[in-house]
Parts: sequence; C-alpha cells; structure tokens
Amino acid sequence: MTRVNLIVWGVVLAFGAFVVYESLELSYYGTDFGPGPGFFSFWLGVLVIGLSVIELARTLRGPREPLPAAFIPGRDGALRILYILAALVASLFLMAPLGFSLCMLGLCVLLLRALARLSWWATVPIALASSFGLFYLFRQLQVFLPTGILGI
Repeated sequence: MTRVNLIVWGVVLAFGAFVVYESLELSYYGTDFGPGPGFFSFWLGVLVIGLSVIELARTLRGPREPLPAAFIPGRDGALRILYILAALVASLFLMAPLGFSLCMLGLCVLLLRALARLSWWATVPIALASSFGLFYLFRQLQVFLPTGILGI
C-alpha cells in the first residue's frame, strides 16, 4: 500500500498548501473580539501540511506492503458507489426546488433504507433529525439554506 499512501498523502499535502495559499488572501488580524478569517484557515492548512509530511515520512520508512485483494471494489461495491453518487447528484439538482429539509430527508431515507438496510423504525427518526435538525441548527447560526417552493 506504499504507493497508494504516497499518492493520498501527497494529495492531502497539496490540499493543505492550497488552504494556506488561499488563507493569505484573507485578513489574518481581526477586530477587538478575535482573530480575522485568515487566522483559522492559515493554521489549519499548516497543521494539514505538517501531518501530511509526518505520514509521508512514515510511509517512506515503513516496509512495502502489497495492495489487499479487495482494495478495488467488485461489481456490487462499484454499483453501491454509483448509487451514492447518483443520489448526491439528484439531491444537488432537487435542492433549489424542494429545499434543504425535504431534499435531505429524501436522500437520508433513500440511503439508509437502500444501502444501510435499516428498518423504518430507525430510518425515519434519523432522517427527520438529520434533515430538519440541521436546517434548524444552520438557521440558528444565521446560515440560510434553500427553503424550496413549499417554504419548508
């Protein structure tokens, strides 16, 4: 798995560098109440870079391991991945007309029933809490999500 680890940690390192680069466009110093928007993103990027370098060094020092036999998914695994991607793309297009709550409710029910194979007794409360609960939480944080044609 050494080659895969090198690729993954290299991508994470590049992402950290991108975050640091973009954070330099934001104000590092804020107001009297705290630091500016560039403070957190800069140090988060530095942390990601540091951890990536540590993991890259561990990968290069460690013994070479072959890929596991089940690393690349079979037909069933590939279909599940495509199913999830299709559901996410559908929710992307339905978000504006249906609104966040109804769209996420449908997505959660679909994924929990079809992929996780949960019972209705578990699916309904989880889907309701995650869709409407997140909408309420974001509303309290002054982040306004789409409400759709029904205004929900």
